[in-house]
Amino acid sequence: MSRWMKISLTGLVLILGINACAQSAGEEEKDDLVPLTVLPRDGIPAIDDPEFLSAEEADEEYEPSELVIGVNYDGDARAYSLPFLSQHEIVNDTVGGRKIAVTW
Repeated sequence: MSRWMKISLTGLVLILGINACAQSAGEEEKDDLVPLTVLPRDGIPAIDDPEFLSAEEADEEYEPSELVIGVNYDGDARAYSLPFLSQHEIVNDTVGGRKIAVTW
């Protein structure tokens, strides 16, 4: 067996040993952890049929500095308000004929 092969095998054994120890430690810690959540699973409803304001209505409703996620596909454009998205897990929409999911 060549010198490099011995070094590679030694390194592999060392890496596998470290990985096994890390996994064991992670399993012990996982058993001790109790998940703390404010809301139950799916406690924030997704939006499946979003409604949009016209550009003129949006100019009146929102501040110019409000952050949005913008999507433009095949000339079909949408803007999703980040404060609004913070109240929901996901928006399922169709833009330019393609189904998309917007998450924040």
